[in-house]
Formats: sequence, structure tokens, C-alpha cells
Amino acid sequence: MKDKQEEQFLEMLTRCERTVFKVCLFYTDRQPDNVRDMYQDIVCNLWEAWHRFRGESTENTWVYRIALNTATTQLRRRSRAPSIVRLTDEMVQSLADRQQEELADRLYRLIDCLSKADKSLILLYLDGLPYKDIASITGIAETTARKRVERIKQKLITLNEENNGNNI
Repeated sequence: MKDKQEEQFLEMLTRCERTVFKVCLFYTDRQPDNVRDMYQDIVCNLWEAWHRFRGESTENTWVYRIALNTATTQLRRRSRAPSIVRLTDEMVQSLADRQQEELADRLYRLIDCLSKADKSLILLYLDGLPYKDIASITGIAETTARKRVERIKQKLITLNEENNGNNI
């Protein structure tokens, strides 16, 4: 019985691994050791909660909820803001095409300027989740999620315009 549960967990983790990795990148300074530590913490929390997954939401929504809670808890524990560093080539290759490395790097640096709550929302939005799922994960109303994402997008545009030419 336990082997089957482990097998199901590993299969789910394989399907949702990109989600976990993205949360790690958004909530760390992107240093490989820190990303690995965050990843390990999230996977441990997922495993501890796996027996409570009832299928009332998609696996990915459930993973997002636990991953974001783990990341914000870890940040509170460390009580320090993440440093802004360039992504390593290895990380960029797994997230973006080499031709878009500069744009992806700039976007991450702009996102680093956002509050933790705004980072969570824009991460979910950028991953293509519908507003209904974003609302479910974050615990806010769907219309609120839509309005906040629009405000965050505008904030990112403004930050980009204000810092155009600067190395933010």
C-alpha cells in the first residue's frame, strides 16, 4: 500500500515539477543552493500533505497552494529580501528559449520589485492559470484576482518604462 502511495506521489511530482521549480525561482535569489533548498522544503511539505489530497482541485492547484505557502513561510523565517542576481544558463534553458534570455531576465528583475502577494498572483497568471484557479489558490474572489493582476501588469509596465535603459 505504501509503495503505491509513493509511486502515485512521484508521478504527481513529475507532472507538477515545473510548478515547484517556478515557485523556487520566484522566491529565492536564484542561487542553485537556495533553489535546491526551497525545492526540497516544498517536496517534503507536499509529501507530508499527500495523504490529505482529496482531488477537490487539480493536482497543480494543490501543488501551487502548498508551494506558495512553503515559500512565503521560508521567507518569513529568513526575514530577508532576496538578492537580485542573473539566472544561470542552466535555469534559463529550462524556463525560456535562449533567444529570450534577456527579456526573461528583465521580467524576473521587475517581478523582484513586487510585494510577495503580487509575486504570487503574477506567477500564477504567467503560468496561464485561469482567474478561477488563481482565486482558489490565493483565497480571494475571482473578480478581485482579475483586478489585482491587471494592476500588477500595469505596475510592471510602469516599472519597465521608468527603468528602461537602467539595469534594474
